Amino acid sequence: MITVLKNALFLGLIIASIVSGRATFIEMTMGEGPRDSSAVLVGDALEVAFVANAVDGTVSIIDLSSHAVLHTLDIAPDGKRVGPARNLSQWFAQPRLEAAGGRNYAQDTDLSRDGTVLFVSRGFLGDVAAFDIASGALLWRAPVPGLRADHMAISRDGRRLYVAAMIRGGNKVQVLDSASGLRLGDFEAGQWPHDIHVSGDDRHIYVASLGNMQLPAAERSRAEDAYRITVADAESLDVVRHIASTRGIRPFAVTADEKTLYVQYSNAHSVTALRSLDGEALGTLALPMADGVTAADWDFEAPHHGLALTSDQRLLCIAGRASDYAAVVTTQPLALVATVPVGDAPSWSALDASGEHCLIANNRSDDVSVVSMLDLAEVARIRVGRAPKHITIGRVPAEIIASGAP
Repeated sequence: MITVLKNALFLGLIIASIVSGRATFIEMTMGEGPRDSSAVLVGDALEVAFVANAVDGTVSIIDLSSHAVLHTLDIAPDGKRVGPARNLSQWFAQPRLEAAGGRNYAQDTDLSRDGTVLFVSRGFLGDVAAFDIASGALLWRAPVPGLRADHMAISRDGRRLYVAAMIRGGNKVQVLDSASGLRLGDFEAGQWPHDIHVSGDDRHIYVASLGNMQLPAAERSRAEDAYRITVADAESLDVVRHIASTRGIRPFAVTADEKTLYVQYSNAHSVTALRSLDGEALGTLALPMADGVTAADWDFEAPHHGLALTSDQRLLCIAGRASDYAAVVTTQPLALVATVPVGDAPSWSALDASGEHCLIANNRSDDVSVVSMLDLAEVARIRVGRAPKHITIGRVPAEIIASGAP
């Protein structure tokens, strides 16, 4: 029976590849059309947080000064079920993926440089979509090879999007034009590429891999490219080097000088500092685990999932999913300052521009905690949509908010 099912899946993917050209055409012709949003933001602006609610298929827009939800953006106006005419492989696989991993229509977000366009990688819809923040209108959608559009990053000049094609996507990162969604190229990373970062000078792209999580851990580790951080040249997309790992890499951060990486590993209650040049471990800090915690208290082999580095490189804000806290940690040396209780299953962390507040997405309690990095306390908890997954903080023109849009 298992062999029959595997053969059926394989046959479905072969058929899908035959019509992939048509599927791509349908994707690219959906929406209002291209929009260049790479100009520098000028004029009055408001700092807001965009919270991707995976199960709802929405993004909550939070005013960071008032801690109020200003708007909720529908990021699946074209539907939460991929049809066979749109993308046959996604249509075939989506119900099976959701049965195994839960619904995910809003995985990651990025904000355009001028603060007017929101980009969303839409998980098991298998694409990236761009939305006009003022109107909520879909501008374009672009298919991502494979079965899940995962984490994403935007170049510092605002012109390119880097998207992890996680499942059956050739273990590649797709590079999209931010104005149109057109594919500019790709490069190969480790198996199941996950979190992505762009260096401060826009020269390098860093991508971490999880290993093929459809295989038992003992089997996936046999592959040479299962666990690694890939560093690629942003201009040529050539791989500069690989940083080997012995386990899956969750969220990570890159220092401004690119000399140090701070990483969270699969099934580990810790944070580790690595030398970027060769991956040598510079130190590991074990983080607290609450009494009675078991593997049932976290999902997808990630008891810690969320790591943000302050701009002065001195502190980390870490989401402790298994034990429901935000950990504030110094980087030199790695040392625990405090754990701050937050909501249920904190699964992402992001810092505001000042570095004084860390926002934590609580995946199971459907809210966002605002943690003071100075007072080491939760100062607000904000209700959002179902299953908040990722947080992007940025500035949008004040006139967009004043207009009451979308």
